[in-house]
Amino acid sequence: MINLKSPKKVVRSRLFLFVLLMVLGLSAKAQSNDTTALPVDTFLSIVERHHPMAVKARLIKEQARAQRLKASGNFDPKLFSDMGQKRFKSTEYYTLQNSGLEIPAWFGLKAKAGYELNDGVYLNNQNTVPASGLWYGDISWTLGQGLFMDERRAALKQARILEEAAQYEIDLALNQLFLEALQTYWDWYSAYQELMVYEEALEQAQFRFRSVKQAAIIGDEPFIDTLESAIQVQDREVKLQSARANFIYQSNLLNSFLWMDGLVPLEVNSRVIPVYELGQILNNLPNNWFENHPALNASQLKIDRLDIERRLNQELLKPELTVNYKILNAPTQNDFFAEYSPDNYTWGVKASFPLFIRKGRGELMKSKLKIQESELDLELKSIQIKNKVQAYQAELNLMSQQLQSVNQMVSNYQRLLEAENIKFRNGESSLFLVNSRELKFIDSRIKQIQTEAKLQLVEAKLKAEAGVLFD
Repeated sequence: MINLKSPKKVVRSRLFLFVLLMVLGLSAKAQSNDTTALPVDTFLSIVERHHPMAVKARLIKEQARAQRLKASGNFDPKLFSDMGQKRFKSTEYYTLQNSGLEIPAWFGLKAKAGYELNDGVYLNNQNTVPASGLWYGDISWTLGQGLFMDERRAALKQARILEEAAQYEIDLALNQLFLEALQTYWDWYSAYQELMVYEEALEQAQFRFRSVKQAAIIGDEPFIDTLESAIQVQDREVKLQSARANFIYQSNLLNSFLWMDGLVPLEVNSRVIPVYELGQILNNLPNNWFENHPALNASQLKIDRLDIERRLNQELLKPELTVNYKILNAPTQNDFFAEYSPDNYTWGVKASFPLFIRKGRGELMKSKLKIQESELDLELKSIQIKNKVQAYQAELNLMSQQLQSVNQMVSNYQRLLEAENIKFRNGESSLFLVNSRELKFIDSRIKQIQTEAKLQLVEAKLKAEAGVLFD
């Protein structure tokens, strides 16, 4: 069915493709004259699983997951160890050691447990500890700026929203990819069907030329009719060559959507043909398509992210106030808590507040304006999507009615052509009238093919605009 453009051996290439189709669970339907159909569902399955853009789109979720993992790292417990020593002229001025575990928490809390062991001739008095060292438990709490929101919590909340929005971005990317793929597929279908029409027209023109020529030889027809029929053959040959060139061109465009694992390009050969299956395509959008639209949901999540930024900037209007309390304990060899007393502690308060808070007010104002701008964009996008969907629904209804009219017109032209051929064989009509009827029939068949392809493309545009083409 499909050949691999790869320097590997043909046997391995066919094996790869066979495995691909088996995995997709798809079966090809054999057609007449040794052709194989490539249904649109099979085509889209290959695009979804193996096109480089589809593979790339799925990486968006992995990137969002990595971003959330990075943001969660701000709350990881951390081991620490600080050590410093000074020696000068064989004198140990001081040795400072401080090791422990730090645990960040929500709402501005931070807990720390550690051990200090300091010594030296010129040790600062505040660093003096018992000979066995000093154990401590330290709790600090931010009560002002950063109590309800800080950069760590903001980053984690935004990363969670990004992870949720990643699926909407994937849906949007695949919707656009599917729309481009379907447009190429139906152009390929139209080119193939037109090729078939002109091949059949050439066969009919050649048959009439042979018949008229034979009749002219025996004297039943004037030789001038052979010239007219020969011109018809030449005209059909030119149109067939043009149709064949267009089909080759559209096939090459279709190849750009056929891949294996996003790495190995595939191509259709001349025996692979498209399939048109007209089903019930009207009013087929789900009832909740607007509420579940990926573009609108992604825009709403963007507003949610900006709101987190607003809450973070709102904290800048508060004073910086941090309370710190440290419990001290000097253990003995027999009992860790033998020397513990609630009177052994250190504590402190750190406070600051800018007088005009211009930075905080400016950042908060910017955040509110961004939210307002995004809300206006969301409202505009909602209206645009609704209007486009309604327009495509109206166009789809009209195209469906037009296709019914075209089908009836093709049927009528075919009946006229058959009747004219019968009259021509009975000597009651002319070659000119037969050619005229046939040209009308060919034009109607081309119109039918183009309408079928356009109808399918309008349906694809409708679903893409509604965000349900890839579902």
